[in-house]
Amino acid sequence: MKRHYFTTLAAVSVALLLSACGSDSSSRRPDTTPPVEPAPATAFRVLPYVQRPTTEGITVIWFTDTNVPGELQVSGHGSYPSEPVLAERLTYGASEVAYLHGDTNYGGAHAGLEDGEAPVLPYRHSVRVEGLVAATTYDYTVVQPGAAQTFSSTFSTAPDTGARTPVRFVVMSDMETEPESTRKSVAWSASALRVGGDKLGTDPDTYSRMYPVDQTTGYRANLVYAQARQPDFWVIAGDLVEKGGRQLDWDEFWRHGAGEWGTLASSTPIFPALGNHENYWHPEATGYNAAASMLSYDKWSTYWDLPANFAADERYEKRYYRVDYGPVTLITLDSSNGDDADPSRDTNLMINGAESRVPDFNPGSVQWNWAVREMADAQAKGQVIIVQFHHSPFGTGVHSLVSGSAGIANNEDNQSGQPMRVYHELFERYGVVAVVAGHDELLEYVNHDGVHYWDVGFAGDGLRGPGYAPTTTYVPFDLLPADAQASHWSAHGDVPEIWHGNQLIDGGKHYGFLEVEVRPVGEYDYEVVMTPRYVFPLMNEAGEATGEFDQRQYNKVVRVPVAR
Repeated sequence: MKRHYFTTLAAVSVALLLSACGSDSSSRRPDTTPPVEPAPATAFRVLPYVQRPTTEGITVIWFTDTNVPGELQVSGHGSYPSEPVLAERLTYGASEVAYLHGDTNYGGAHAGLEDGEAPVLPYRHSVRVEGLVAATTYDYTVVQPGAAQTFSSTFSTAPDTGARTPVRFVVMSDMETEPESTRKSVAWSASALRVGGDKLGTDPDTYSRMYPVDQTTGYRANLVYAQARQPDFWVIAGDLVEKGGRQLDWDEFWRHGAGEWGTLASSTPIFPALGNHENYWHPEATGYNAAASMLSYDKWSTYWDLPANFAADERYEKRYYRVDYGPVTLITLDSSNGDDADPSRDTNLMINGAESRVPDFNPGSVQWNWAVREMADAQAKGQVIIVQFHHSPFGTGVHSLVSGSAGIANNEDNQSGQPMRVYHELFERYGVVAVVAGHDELLEYVNHDGVHYWDVGFAGDGLRGPGYAPTTTYVPFDLLPADAQASHWSAHGDVPEIWHGNQLIDGGKHYGFLEVEVRPVGEYDYEVVMTPRYVFPLMNEAGEATGEFDQRQYNKVVRVPVAR
């Protein structure tokens, strides 16, 4: 079982004191050794978290507010010192500092700063451990001199590629963390079925209805549930933060993942994909522009240790990559930007790929050719292939409109996921089992030519409905292929809310994740089981949230046999 715990340094201090009291001081020579200066007071800015597991190694990363080296201790294996490096890209803009000292910092981000003071730049500690045993769980401890506590948890190495072992992982998207999420709830529309309309329509009475708990509370409860499922790894299909260039939003992400609010990332490696929000915002150039994309990528690159793709442009690294974990191959693509000259081939009409150094994803591009090679190789090795990227290609939300600049009111979207449909033929050819994405901030599913597509954008931000009511009542369901229309399922339309007076009993859209289990069957085959799970906020008879959650699953479990 994965676990984490803190250990105080008091025991170390007592041991040192006792060792100094063992003999008569009159028989000793005078000690002329200069006293050792104690380490300066140090605090973890991000608790230790694990990255890039292989069959023989893993990386442990943490951040502190001083440059004092720490030590990673791996039970039964050895100790490894860290070399702290100043994280120069994790900077704060003036508006961020103003927020911290304003009246709306309800979550207490960076509490304890002097008036007008900015947080100091942190130091990054990264230790790579090799020579481990495949498919093995290790206890580890990080000792950081000057800190009030040490930190302990566990990590596991990957099984051998192709090993016939069960694998379980969780998939999320669109948590879009920011400190403003505390005390901020989102619009919570309901299906029109309850008023006699179409299931993909929206009940007009719920256009302005707000969800019963704020985003911070909902996401925290979601991570508690995910951790209880004991996943082998954690996939995030983009939009981890609200603004990729805003440091406060990254700080908030780690408060949940490896900080005061949760430590799932301390034992469970994250495999992330870039979303549109990871290309967004610069304190001096807000919105989408080259400065925002570059700063956002610098922050992204600082946090992640991901497999190399050997791209010619170093800024293409950590944007698309392959992971092999036992029988599973995860292919991560960067859907941030396409062909800037053709809206039908571009997912973000506001990003200039050349200026921002964001790779194209279309046929013939470096990323496309890389994806073809990796999928062909994984198929040849008999792997169960899962693909992730951010922009959902077959959905019914606002970002499933036709790509264009005419505006949502005219049924065009300048951040459409439709251009990613160009990959479908490849996915079918190379036997991809499932594609996980987000962007529409829905929970929905379609089966198109045997490829199972999920939008899992319900991690911790919006809980949207189809279309973009009330701006427009058009839902782009008719833009889906015929078999996708026939197989379409969504939490909005297929799980109607059940009320007892003012008290919600069941149903509706809630924060959650997709759980994927890959199970060996017989001598050669596998079964892939995909289960959407969610946290249900309990209410009293007055319709008020009690602060407690049920851990539930939706009525859509997809089982896919995979013959080998």
